[in-house]
Formats: sequence, C-alpha cells, structure tokens
Amino acid sequence: MNIPASTHFRTAVIDVLYREHHGWLYAWIKKKISCPHNAADLSHDTFIRLLSLPEVPSLREPRAYLLVTANRLMINLNRRHKVEEETLHSMFSLISDQSCQDVAHVSAIRQLLERTLLMLIEELDERSRQAFLMARVDGMTYAEIAEAMNVSESRVKQYLVKALAYCHQRLYQIKAEIHA
Repeated sequence: MNIPASTHFRTAVIDVLYREHHGWLYAWIKKKISCPHNAADLSHDTFIRLLSLPEVPSLREPRAYLLVTANRLMINLNRRHKVEEETLHSMFSLISDQSCQDVAHVSAIRQLLERTLLMLIEELDERSRQAFLMARVDGMTYAEIAEAMNVSESRVKQYLVKALAYCHQRLYQIKAEIHA
C-alpha cells in the first residue's frame, strides 16, 4: 500500500526519514566502501531516489528499504568504476604502444580521454559539475559563472577546485588500481 503523493506530505515523510536514518545510513555505507566522500554522496542519493518516486512507499522497516536502495546505488557506482578502469587500461595500452603513432591512434586516445573525463564529471555534485562545464566547455569567466549560478566568484572557484581535485584523485586512484 502506497501513501498518496501529496507534495507536502511526501516531503514531510522523507524529511523525518532523513533526520532519523541518514547518520546511520552514512555510517553503514562508509564502513562498506571506506570512502567518506562516496559514502556521503550515496547516502544522499538514496534519499534523492525516495524524492523522485511518484509515491512514498509505506515503510514498516525503513532501514531495510534504505539498505536495498543504497546497495543498488553502490552496485551502479562499482559498475561505473569498472568501466572507468577498463577505459583507462585501454587508454594506457594505446599510449604505451609507441610503434603506432598514426592519426587513428591519436584519435582513439583522444576519444578514450574524453569518455573518461565525462564519466568522472558525472560523479561530481550538481553545482561543481555545472561550474566546471561552464568554465571548461562554455569558456565562461568566473564572474559570468557566478552570475549565472547566483553565487559569489569565490564560491565558483571553490566549485572548480573541488571538481578538479576530485577528477585528479579519481584518475590517480584508477591508475594505481590498474598498475597494482
């Protein structure tokens, strides 16, 4: 039996679930994946999934429901990381094969790099991703981004630093995993 989709009621129910269970869910995910940043993202994404449902399910065991949802999100994250690893492994193989530096080879490397960067950008939080794309793809200045996002220029810089640091950290992590 589902609870009616009244916006106010849905928000109130999810707010209570969040306040009562978010800390526990975050701790559980962090223990499973040993990464506080991904644990924070996954725990928040679990509640975002609830918000995206047309109706809030009646939950006799809310923690069980949250665990199932979080587990599915972790599986998706692991799949995405495996694709990234395979892409980077292919990229490193192409780069290390110096005997074949023709146009097709360079083009293949560029395509792999673009796909890898796109995958990493998808992992960023919405605001950091938005600022990064505005700066790098649209070529907007900090002032233009700040105005478009209705934030200060220093906040834009924080978003960009966060995005770049995360991409660097993930690339380093994936490279270390490939060479292990």
